Amino acid sequence: MSAVLDAIADLSQPEAAASEIQRLNDRLAGERAIPADIADAVRELAAGVDQTNLQRWEAIDPHHAVIVLHSAVSALRALTDPDSSAARDQLRVALESIRQSLAAIAEREPVSDERTPKQIMQWLAARTEVSQPTLADLLGVSARQLQRWLSESEAVQPEGDDARKVRVVARVVNQLRFVLTPAGTIDWFGWPRADLDQRRPLELLDDPAEEPTLAIIAGAMRSQLAG
Repeated sequence: MSAVLDAIADLSQPEAAASEIQRLNDRLAGERAIPADIADAVRELAAGVDQTNLQRWEAIDPHHAVIVLHSAVSALRALTDPDSSAARDQLRVALESIRQSLAAIAEREPVSDERTPKQIMQWLAARTEVSQPTLADLLGVSARQLQRWLSESEAVQPEGDDARKVRVVARVVNQLRFVLTPAGTIDWFGWPRADLDQRRPLELLDDPAEEPTLAIIAGAMRSQLAG
């Protein structure tokens, strides 16, 4: 169980924690009641959640941070009647809720406000696998400027409106990467769309007020294609 606790204590490993919880829940699926060793593991898990700095999770995904906390409480309640099949089912639901929320936090972490614009720029370049000139053109900067943002040896990073656009593009890519190829997530910005009156998403990047529109469209496309 230490692998779960280590992952929860370290925000960089919520995906690992989600995997460990999945394995724990898979074991519970083969039981009619709640075995003592699984009950002990759940108590340790709840203690780990309680000791975690939830403010850091909330900065990434406040909705799922709250679900983790509430589900941990539900999991502990299930332990009050470990021989009950109903309690075993309640625990399974609680563990799955924790797992799903940790997975969601892990998904959003690379593009969260916790990351600097430089870190997000580096993630974006690695994730999209397009040429630097292509990425620079989308962001409206020179290829040389982009190289400086990506360089490990230079402290310079996107600032002001450049930083805002980097974050917007990264968050859209983080949605689209589940349904498009790496390069396709960048091509998407150049596709005229009926829901934008045949405008291309890249035409909205310069207007901060259009950020929610881009997020909604990307999220809807992910839901439609993933389904």
